Amino acid sequence: MNKNLITLIIVIVSIVLLSLTVVQFYWVKNAISVERTNFENKVNEAVSNVIFKLEKIETFSNLQKTMNSQARVASFFSSMDSINRDLYDEMLAIKRPEDIEKLIRKSFMATEVFSEMARKDKPFDIETILNKVLIDSLLNDELRQKGIKTKFEYGVYSSEKNRMIIEKTGQYQAQLLKNGFVFTLYPNEFLANPNYLMIFFPFEIRFLLKEMASIILISLILIIILMMLFTYVIKIIVWQKKLSEMKNDFINNMTHEIKTPISTISLACEALSDSSVKRNEMLSENYIKVINDENKRLADITEKILQAATFEQGELILKKEVLNIEDVINNVINNIGIQVEVKDGKIIRDFRASKTTIIGDKMHLTNVISNLVDNANKYSPRKPVITIAIENYTEGIKISIEDNGIGINKENQKKIFDKLYRVPTGNIHDVKGFGLGLSYVKAIIEKHSGKITVESDLKKGSTFRIYLPFSM
Repeated sequence: MNKNLITLIIVIVSIVLLSLTVVQFYWVKNAISVERTNFENKVNEAVSNVIFKLEKIETFSNLQKTMNSQARVASFFSSMDSINRDLYDEMLAIKRPEDIEKLIRKSFMATEVFSEMARKDKPFDIETILNKVLIDSLLNDELRQKGIKTKFEYGVYSSEKNRMIIEKTGQYQAQLLKNGFVFTLYPNEFLANPNYLMIFFPFEIRFLLKEMASIILISLILIIILMMLFTYVIKIIVWQKKLSEMKNDFINNMTHEIKTPISTISLACEALSDSSVKRNEMLSENYIKVINDENKRLADITEKILQAATFEQGELILKKEVLNIEDVINNVINNIGIQVEVKDGKIIRDFRASKTTIIGDKMHLTNVISNLVDNANKYSPRKPVITIAIENYTEGIKISIEDNGIGINKENQKKIFDKLYRVPTGNIHDVKGFGLGLSYVKAIIEKHSGKITVESDLKKGSTFRIYLPFSM
């Protein structure tokens, strides 16, 4: 797939995903706004019901006062008649000047009594009417009936006195005045300076979010799932592209590797068909040896490809046996040692293990060591120094293969065990391979219940460490 096309797809999908996320947040925001409106409506209904109930209580109280007042008026007129009759009788009974003075004093006293009895009720005073416990109880009941189960603070503000005259706790006075819901108390009294009931919810946002927790949670889960799927798809696309490139490199390398021995074998066969060559026994033997060597090379290439296919299908079966790891390593050194010496290099043995017997597949473990030593030799441009160390650890053997080659940077160290991956070698172009070696090495080690690690610095060399248990 074209790199520009992949970039375009990623950009388009990113824009779509971002748009979906923005739309999702927009709908959640709208849902929160609707929920807040519903909350305000419920608060308005609840507090309106409380104010209505307070008015009913006040009306009932006023009715009782009116009935008492009417009884007092009836008593007042009855008393007036009785006093007037007494004064009239006493006026008729006046015989001396002292009796007139006595009558005047009684008349003044009667006037005082009448004034007291006729005196009007006190003016409307809200502080004497409202009951803090009653307001709290009514608000609590009404809010809970509306489903509002969160902490609230209320207060009664007197515009005449310009202060709060009643408060629930007094902790949120500033919030009540600035952000509280405001309602007029006793609106039917037509007071010049009305009084207001204010209510404030300290944890309103938390309550609204809790009420919408399911919607918000579902939205977040959907967004996260979309992002995860998007990331996964992008990774798959990038990996497929990378895999395609590695397979193309593999095919090109394999074609080149196979083409060379085939060409050599073809030329040797043509030479052998020449009558002059047939008569020269030494020359014939040389050409036959070339054919055998190139044929063996083709067999090795075929074996590597078959090994990769076997691992891919998961059909590898190990042939377990008791073996001495020192013997395996010595055989590898004997086979590859000549190639190292040709480059004026050397292989150093550092065998410190007291116990070297393990259970494993001799052929595959030999291939593992051969691969690592061969890589150490190939990636050391001149005078390779390869140190192979063996030592025991708690439950097995540790094998270290250290070289003084070109090294591997940190980024590539994470990829070298991937199938078909080959480390870029800069200006060194004569290192042949298919990128199957280290993936094969790792697979074999893991089949033996072991593990392999690498430490490397550019231009300073690499160290591969293999950990193998005594028994699988």
